Amino acid sequence: MPAVAYIYVLPAIILDTLHTMTNNSNSKLLWTLPYVIVAFGLLFAFMGLSEFYNVKIAKEESAYPFGPINENPWYYQSASTYANYNLTSGLLFLAASILITWATIKKSKGLVVLGICLTMLFFIAELVSSKTQ
Repeated sequence: MPAVAYIYVLPAIILDTLHTMTNNSNSKLLWTLPYVIVAFGLLFAFMGLSEFYNVKIAKEESAYPFGPINENPWYYQSASTYANYNLTSGLLFLAASILITWATIKKSKGLVVLGICLTMLFFIAELVSSKTQ
């Protein structure tokens, strides 16, 4: 399935799963799914922040094809744009992961659902952003 199709299918799957989870007050899925989503969010946070570090702090710009060299996404315009994009992406995924972790510890069902929705929204935004030139 093409990446663009996931933009339409993924929200429906997520909403159906969240609806099922929140209707059953003793649902184990509601309290196990956050661990998977946090791991997913932390992976994307690590990738974004490590790319920021590599380009902006370690100055390893020569390893990346910046500019109109290939059919690259928009954030490959310059090293600064790429670093800022990855910093923003990494911090958003990190914030969502922290929210889910805190909500899971506090057993706040509403915040867990909000954190899961935000993580999936950020993931969909990453897919859309990577296809934009």
